[in-house]
Amino acid sequence: MKRPLLNMKTVWMLRKEVKEVIRSRWLILGFIISPMFAWFFQGAFLSFIVAQTSEEPEMVYITIEDDGVWGRTLYEALNSSKDALLINPLVNVTREYGESLVAEKTVSVWVWIPENFTQELNDTTTSTMVIWLNTGNFRAQAAAARIDGFAKAIIDEVIVVRDLEIDWYTISPEANYGHQLAIFLVMLTSVLAPAPYVGRSFAGEREKHTLEALLVVPMSRLKILGSKLVAGLILLLIYSFFTAVGILTYNLSIILRVANYPPDIRDLNINIYTVNVQTIPLIIFCQLLVLLCAIGIGIVISCLAKDQATAESVNNMVMLVPTFVIGILGFTGSILQYGGPFGVFILAIPFTHAILFLNAVLSGVGTPIALLGNVAYLIGFTLVFLIIGAKLFEREAIIS
Repeated sequence: MKRPLLNMKTVWMLRKEVKEVIRSRWLILGFIISPMFAWFFQGAFLSFIVAQTSEEPEMVYITIEDDGVWGRTLYEALNSSKDALLINPLVNVTREYGESLVAEKTVSVWVWIPENFTQELNDTTTSTMVIWLNTGNFRAQAAAARIDGFAKAIIDEVIVVRDLEIDWYTISPEANYGHQLAIFLVMLTSVLAPAPYVGRSFAGEREKHTLEALLVVPMSRLKILGSKLVAGLILLLIYSFFTAVGILTYNLSIILRVANYPPDIRDLNINIYTVNVQTIPLIIFCQLLVLLCAIGIGIVISCLAKDQATAESVNNMVMLVPTFVIGILGFTGSILQYGGPFGVFILAIPFTHAILFLNAVLSGVGTPIALLGNVAYLIGFTLVFLIIGAKLFEREAIIS
């Protein structure tokens, strides 16, 4: 006859572990503050950078193909107002040279006044000026926004109502900045967050000599381990919830930062720097897999360590280096560009597959087979380490 999965002793153990987690106020506070601070700091950092760079001059390239009065008027107005517009210098280039700068992604701002600019304004009262912008340069964004508003004011400053349209084209990193930031922060904070709990719950109990008393409880060692994991899951849910809150706070800071920009550049910034709210459940799902994997590795380390401090130090050393490597590679969108032994090493790291999973889905290029493969590898790696941790935990009983 099979014993029930949940009996009185198991319920008692679950309540004990959950109560210990709830009583650990600093531990819970760490799981709340860690994701919130990471996102709040990034939002504040971007706002600070924009505030500083909005007051600094930027080089602007300009191409005037129009020989009419309005093309000359607009160029002369821009040239005479360089100081007010914080343009230094304003460089005349040919269209071919400007296009080469765009192709090489070395231009910050390129303004192009095309042929028939004056004729279109005279014939239809509507014409178009083009701005190419490197969205990775905050000074360039500020300069382009100033040029946008100034040019429209110059062209519309006559009795006859005219309408200057400005087409915006961008030179930016291959992936959405907000999503790449989400991937980087999720990886970095999620891998390191479980270390204090895992260290305290296993090596910490051995250090305080409470593990021996726990192991003489007449119940399966796997149930004891399972109770600790359930308590850990409560912390993971808290962590995930405040990650979602942090992302929403970060998005709000970006939206407020660009609220006074022209509509085109405002929408452009929001699209580039915010995290799509609809992707938050996916980010949380991947984060939970990363957290579980980090807990599995942490249990093995903690069962081998003599005390909590050693467990946390070894855990940070083992986890931090590969996490930083793949986190930075993922942030730059180049995680699959390496081959040979280094490429094999990168793909062997379980957290690499979390980055590949998020990158593929957020960019819309993932295939179901590849996505399932990433998730399967991450789950499989986690299960292997949880089994090893369970065996080591069983060994604790023999030693006791």
